[in-house]
Amino acid sequence: MDANLITSDSATAYDQLARFYDLQHATFTPDLDMYRHFATACRERFGHCSILEIGCGTGRVMVPLVQDGFSVVGVDESPRMLQVAREHLLALSGAMAKGDPLAGEGETGPHFQLVQADIHTAQLEGRFGLAFIALNTFLHNLTTEDQLAMLATAHRSLLPDGKLLVDLPPNDELACQPDDGEYEFEATLVDPSTGTVIDKFVASRVSLAEQTQTLSYRIDEKLPGGRRSQTITFRLRHVFRHEMELLLMRVGFNTWDWYGDYDLSPYTDGSPRMIVAAA
Repeated sequence: MDANLITSDSATAYDQLARFYDLQHATFTPDLDMYRHFATACRERFGHCSILEIGCGTGRVMVPLVQDGFSVVGVDESPRMLQVAREHLLALSGAMAKGDPLAGEGETGPHFQLVQADIHTAQLEGRFGLAFIALNTFLHNLTTEDQLAMLATAHRSLLPDGKLLVDLPPNDELACQPDDGEYEFEATLVDPSTGTVIDKFVASRVSLAEQTQTLSYRIDEKLPGGRRSQTITFRLRHVFRHEMELLLMRVGFNTWDWYGDYDLSPYTDGSPRMIVAAA
């Protein structure tokens, strides 16, 4: 049994990837202490810190922050990613309501709100002491206009002296990515709800001239009646340090600090991450 999906729209792609993304990233935790550090500093600065996550996905970062007592608003375009996030957050709060669909205007919980919206045009209620865009999410902006629009939403949503964190790949990462379009094994996942085994493969094409990477994921799921295969494709646009500074300046940010990893070490040649904290 085969089912194939090929799409370049990131919201649609993540609707299809939500289940597999959640299974694969549930154990990715290296960045959590960094967000806790900035959230704690935000609370000390403002007394009470409301946090905005742009591109919250399935709630990987939101859940531990809410668990720590922070108030977090998560925005994402993908209804399915938000549904998974909602299930995790309601399970955390002890108020799981199975089968209750995500409210179109946002679903509230004890310390969280989930909002389905296009962040490039969203007008969010309230102001935040901290906003962040985690783990390469910014790369889904394929045009300069989209990059500026996302940053502008973050800027107008922050309190005076509020801070924006953006977690990016380092400058040299695009040049090191595969460019042969050949599928390579990435991970084997096991869905605990069904017991099915899922093999995930990825193929990459790079355009240095356009600063883009096209990723194709092939997901093979072993089912009792056979095998189901899905192919999901989307593009990412990489951004470099000084380019990012110009984008931040354009939307009103005045200062920024650069870090090379989640331990907040300086950004230098060979750093595994490129993280900016802008105000």
